[in-house]
Amino acid sequence: MSFLIDTYISNVKSPAFVYNENEILSKINIIKNISKLASCKIYFPLKAFSFPDALKFMGEYIDGFSASSLFEARLAFEMINAKEKSIHITSPFIVDEELSSVITYCNSISFNSLGQWQRLRGMAKDKISCGLRINPGSLFVKDVRYDPCRRHSKLGIPIKILSSNFNKHSDWMEGVSGLHFHTNCESTNFGELLATVNLICKHLPQVLDRIDWINIGGGYLFESEQDFEHFIEAVLFLKKKFDIQVIFEPGKGIIGQAGSIVSTVVDIFLNDGHNIAILDTTTNHMPEVFEYQFKPDVAQESDEGKYSYILAGSTCLAGDIFGEYRFDKPLKIGSRIVFENMGAYTLVKANMFNGINLPTIYAYTQDGKLEMKRQFTYDDFLSRCGGR
Repeated sequence: MSFLIDTYISNVKSPAFVYNENEILSKINIIKNISKLASCKIYFPLKAFSFPDALKFMGEYIDGFSASSLFEARLAFEMINAKEKSIHITSPFIVDEELSSVITYCNSISFNSLGQWQRLRGMAKDKISCGLRINPGSLFVKDVRYDPCRRHSKLGIPIKILSSNFNKHSDWMEGVSGLHFHTNCESTNFGELLATVNLICKHLPQVLDRIDWINIGGGYLFESEQDFEHFIEAVLFLKKKFDIQVIFEPGKGIIGQAGSIVSTVVDIFLNDGHNIAILDTTTNHMPEVFEYQFKPDVAQESDEGKYSYILAGSTCLAGDIFGEYRFDKPLKIGSRIVFENMGAYTLVKANMFNGINLPTIYAYTQDGKLEMKRQFTYDDFLSRCGGR
């Protein structure tokens, strides 16, 4: 059950997003212990979670951040000591006029295509460590919408195309000091990472022989009881065979279980024999619930509960539904509902559709205090709509 249930559930302004510093640090420590065995570096990708105070806290324990845009790169730069930490960026969208700013904030960059590399290499290769994002074509993700290796993917250079161009135009690699790939989503099977590494080594040994670093992306989840043998094997193989630095980017693996959304029941009524409970939050605060069409975890749910309710969001969207849940006690107006495991891809994707306010942000600190970090107002809504 959520750490909030017996402590601060009644003390937050609802709806609220609460991140748990102890849970973040616990996940980082699990991953750091593994990374020490494999001698790889840990970067946190801001695309999963980008709240500034949390990034400052996390920056003390990891090797750097990964960005997907100029704004993310600037935020990462402002949150860490750039002399001691690193910032990496890769994106399909890097234009000439932004590159000089990107170089100011980042230590390394992975160009997404050969065209992007050819167009921008002259501006970048002597000012920042340059790499190429490659696409191994490894199909591990069931939902094609989230598969970076889907057919006709926009993400990275297919390894066979890079191999062919290297053989024909080896001068194209001048200035390239790294490679970057990302092949998975929410996987706990590190055998898939090992298979990807073996595939890359098969097709690109001549490229691996001449680079200094490789970024193996993220998309993997971590639990203390997992078997990490294949992860360590994959990283050590790359390091020993090619003498390169390996970088890993766990996003949801660090932040996923560290965030909860606290909501309040604002209305209850009966429709077609089912109790409907309207909450003051919405799937627009956790967009992946709607995108994936999955039923999120609720702390108070009881499999054997006597009372059943369809939990629904507060917008006019008919499909703004979380699912049907059972409870040991009947809900009433004012009851608090806590959605767990909502750390990743919530705040970064949340929107104000229907003018519903964003959740107030709280930190549950290492010393057990609840600190309000940010409360949104009408001015935030107005500015997002182009107002003053």
